[in-house]
Amino acid sequence: MYAPLPSPTTMPAAVALVCRDPAWWRKCLLHGALAMTIIGLPLATGFIMESYDNTRRGFPIPLPPWRDWTLRALTGIFALLIDLAFFLLPLMVGGLTLGCVGLALVLAAQTALLEPVMYSIVTLMGLVWLFFFLIGVGPIGRLIFAEEGQIERALSIETVRRALQPPYRAHFWRARWASLAAYLPAAVIALITGSLVTINAPLVVIGLAGWLLCSAGVFAQLVGAQLYVAAERQAQRELRA
Repeated sequence: MYAPLPSPTTMPAAVALVCRDPAWWRKCLLHGALAMTIIGLPLATGFIMESYDNTRRGFPIPLPPWRDWTLRALTGIFALLIDLAFFLLPLMVGGLTLGCVGLALVLAAQTALLEPVMYSIVTLMGLVWLFFFLIGVGPIGRLIFAEEGQIERALSIETVRRALQPPYRAHFWRARWASLAAYLPAAVIALITGSLVTINAPLVVIGLAGWLLCSAGVFAQLVGAQLYVAAERQAQRELRA
């Protein structure tokens, strides 16, 4: 029998909470393998979403058990829409703008303006993407989805507003920087995987490295979920005070 733990506000505490489940490493490896297949990515994302919900409900072990795979996949698809809306869609809009403006300048024989205008659009796209990444729209959108079950709210400007609204802003900002440390193992494995590809290592070895990379990514997102739920609770306590 496990006693509930206080909300983890630091990365080590969040890691300890995730590792409280004796099967945490098996679950990370399994969902890492699913994420690696692309087709199984919704299941891996749904697993992470369930950990958000379990943590918000105060379960002593936030990692969900092996059940409800259909619901998990459906939840994962909705959660992936949040990432697509805030990260892929701006890139698609920027790419379309890039192509249209470039074609217009060529047709108008203003090729001298082509390079600076293209550079400005690409820079703007990068700044928008970086802004969304730094304020943590992905995990915050998932928090809203886990809290209310309304994917339309998570996909709306409400996610950005929540990220910038005091007192949420300060707590989410700390959670964002703390959660980045959880991705260090994945970053190291990514470098190793890249080196293996460069030296033309056997496909089996590259595949194993890719599997570990995806599993480390799943673990990092589980840790991030604990930090963001804790940040939300702290902000809500301040609002009630």
